[in-house]
Amino acid sequence: MAFQTFGYFVFLALMTAGYFLLPAGMRWALLLAGSYYFYMCWNAAYALLMLTSTAITYLCGLGLGRAKTTGQKKLCVASSLVINLGILFFFKYYGLLSGTLASIPGMPVRLPQINVLLPVGISFYIFQALGYTIDVYRGDIQPVRHFGKYALFVSFFPQLVAGPIERSGNLIRQFDEVHRPDFEQMRRGALLILLGLLKKLVVADRLAVLVDMVYADAAYYGAPAIIVATVCFAFQIYCDFSGYSDMAVGSASVLGFRLMKNFDRPYFSRSIAEFWRRWHISLSTWFRDYLYFPLGGSRVNTVRWVFNILVVFLVSGLWHGAAWTFAAWGLINGLYQVIGRFTKPARDALWKKVGIDPEGNVRAVFATLCTFALTVFAWLFFRADSFEQLRVLFEKLASGWEFGTLFELMHQVNGRECLLMALLVCGMLAAEWLCRKSSFADRLFAAPAVIRWTAALALLFLLILFGKYNESPAFIYFQF
Repeated sequence: MAFQTFGYFVFLALMTAGYFLLPAGMRWALLLAGSYYFYMCWNAAYALLMLTSTAITYLCGLGLGRAKTTGQKKLCVASSLVINLGILFFFKYYGLLSGTLASIPGMPVRLPQINVLLPVGISFYIFQALGYTIDVYRGDIQPVRHFGKYALFVSFFPQLVAGPIERSGNLIRQFDEVHRPDFEQMRRGALLILLGLLKKLVVADRLAVLVDMVYADAAYYGAPAIIVATVCFAFQIYCDFSGYSDMAVGSASVLGFRLMKNFDRPYFSRSIAEFWRRWHISLSTWFRDYLYFPLGGSRVNTVRWVFNILVVFLVSGLWHGAAWTFAAWGLINGLYQVIGRFTKPARDALWKKVGIDPEGNVRAVFATLCTFALTVFAWLFFRADSFEQLRVLFEKLASGWEFGTLFELMHQVNGRECLLMALLVCGMLAAEWLCRKSSFADRLFAAPAVIRWTAALALLFLLILFGKYNESPAFIYFQF
């Protein structure tokens, strides 16, 4: 059941009505049943896999609460990590490992080929469950005794299949709160859902047509067309994923729950490090708290810091997909940060030498453009299907500088569609810039009623007029 379908809104309306009509003590049961139904709409059998991960982390949490020695605690947390990561490895990475071994000439080890369907959202709910285990091990929270409420924490439908990856300290306690209908919170949730639909159906799905056309036949198109398609992909994946996150936060808000913010205008970042503080915030902070800091973070010598950064971004790349192109994408982002740290003194000195304030607006604009260019280059690795396609793309970028295929692409897509894409992206960026100090929702609700309703109706009209309903692909991050 995808967020952009009519069926989901019927489901959300029924869940909201049932939630507020039921006695407070029974609401968790409705949410749990609804969350499992929501997940089973994709594949009913894989709900058992989620239940298995839930049971394991629940029992390990109880074990941690009863453990008397450090050794017992380590055994509990290790059991949770090994079993859950083992499940994730089998369903997501076994095929990558077996295929890689089979492609190495003379490799004596061969693994049998096993074709399994990747469960939707497995990386998200396993990381959320593991975060709970580690939080209990560290003493940040107490073990949850109520299995039903813990199962709801793992499976809560608004953020189940593509995040945000919630922290146990934030979400679990909310299941014990008594939520009453709050019209203001519901309106804000509805606005976020509307904004998410606009990003997905109006912007992302429209850009996807152009992007898919080029990447499906990369050998045909020249460098200008590839550059345009990759820039479009940068905005496609942003609108697709942040649109989902907006809808997830909005859906939870309608029910009275508060989920963490997952995006914060990432394409206005002035460095790659800043970009990763603004992009997929729930995953970035998860890796920071549960991998980067335990490795030593930045409180180590330079060589070890470089190692820590590269390991974190390599794992982050592989988290996104079972392909070595994703690993390369992660490593590139890690190398960006390493190079950025080492070259910062020289860059600051150069700006001062030419008479420009390193903290001024000129430097800020230049840094933002450079960060965006580096990010777009890295998206090549993310979007490419294989290293063979990457080879073709780089050959074209190096020598295929002819504009004929770009004009042909614009003709195939339709000139008016291309103009609409440009206007939509520019309009979105302008809105994000104007709302850089407070969110669009906050600014809108602070405005007079006439402006609020006019803006809301205008956005709804834009969605109805330009939404691509019959051709909407699944959210990109569903595959992770």
